[in-house]
Amino acid sequence: MNNKKTMLNALATGLLCASSIDCASAMNFNIPTSASVESAQMGGASMAFPQSTAIASDNPAGMVELGNRIDGDVQLFFGSFRSSFGNEHNRDDFKVRVPVPSGGVNFMLDERTSVGMSLYSIGSGSDYSHAAIPGKGFPAVKTKITHINFAPTIAYKLTDDFSVGFSVLLGIQQLQARGLVAPQPDGSLGVSPTHGIVTTTGLGWRIGGLWKINPLLSVGASYSPKMRFSDASGYKDDLLAISGGHLDLPELAGIGLALHLTPDLTVAADYLRIEWDKVGFFNNPDGAGLNSQNVYRFGVSWNAVQSLTLRAGFKRASAAVDSDHTNANYFSPGILNNSVSAGFSYHLSPQTDLSLGYEYEIPETIRGRGASTGTNIGAHYSSVLMGIGMRF
Repeated sequence: MNNKKTMLNALATGLLCASSIDCASAMNFNIPTSASVESAQMGGASMAFPQSTAIASDNPAGMVELGNRIDGDVQLFFGSFRSSFGNEHNRDDFKVRVPVPSGGVNFMLDERTSVGMSLYSIGSGSDYSHAAIPGKGFPAVKTKITHINFAPTIAYKLTDDFSVGFSVLLGIQQLQARGLVAPQPDGSLGVSPTHGIVTTTGLGWRIGGLWKINPLLSVGASYSPKMRFSDASGYKDDLLAISGGHLDLPELAGIGLALHLTPDLTVAADYLRIEWDKVGFFNNPDGAGLNSQNVYRFGVSWNAVQSLTLRAGFKRASAAVDSDHTNANYFSPGILNNSVSAGFSYHLSPQTDLSLGYEYEIPETIRGRGASTGTNIGAHYSSVLMGIGMRF
């Protein structure tokens, strides 16, 4: 019975995360490198260096530093995956191409106070050409999970050099899973029922601070607890039963600094802690068994000329997925943790910026061991970063 439960949890975890950009984008398992394309060009470094109104997804205190501004971004994600399940001869591969939008808007109420909202989205869908286990007449797997998060934000300058910010996090989540293979009561393998597309809502908050210590150094930090989502009708009784019927987003804490070496040259670095092992669905040792992550983001920004800003950076993160849990994560290949990125913003006018960049994740393959022997996960993906920002 324990073996049946382990297999059910593993397959449930894999099929739930199947192709979602939550589990397979240029990110730390399911957290994007940055919702802001300017920051993503710098490896995500943003805690102490806000550049667009998507900043509340990292540090809401940065909003008050931006003035009246609106941003619209899209990250075009390209992913390819080649893996084996159960044994190295049962191979599968697929590709994903999907736009991931983000952005925000900010208004200054007075010289010290701003109100605004950041928007960041994660998600995609998958339509596999064959079943997870071939030769048994099971249907092909089709899954969908998407998140759209809104962050209404208020930020305030306590002094000319120190700002604080607070965001309410409002999330909309959609889930679909078809073709879930699981042990049946008689010990045979069968297909769990699908419940169509189910929509749930989530609620959370984030707080942040930004201190300009002197003209050379800025320090920023933020914290958000686990974001709780409502129960998913139908799936709460099978797929999500191990987590009480809902799928939450993890607790996050981060700190960063920015060195303004000259008025035109800034070097920034962040550290993030993502607490996957505190999320009821993902931390199950018989399922995904995710590890919490330490994420390091580094970047440089240079105003080369009045009309052009150049950026580059890299990100390095500890692994959320290990070799003991490749069975569970076979359909959730968010295994790439290290990336390099670069890009630029062209300032069409004092009011309008156009940004373009590219982020490349270093390819990797995780080979299963123990109960996961024979299940190997390989992934390769990248993102084209595009955005427009307007001051008013």
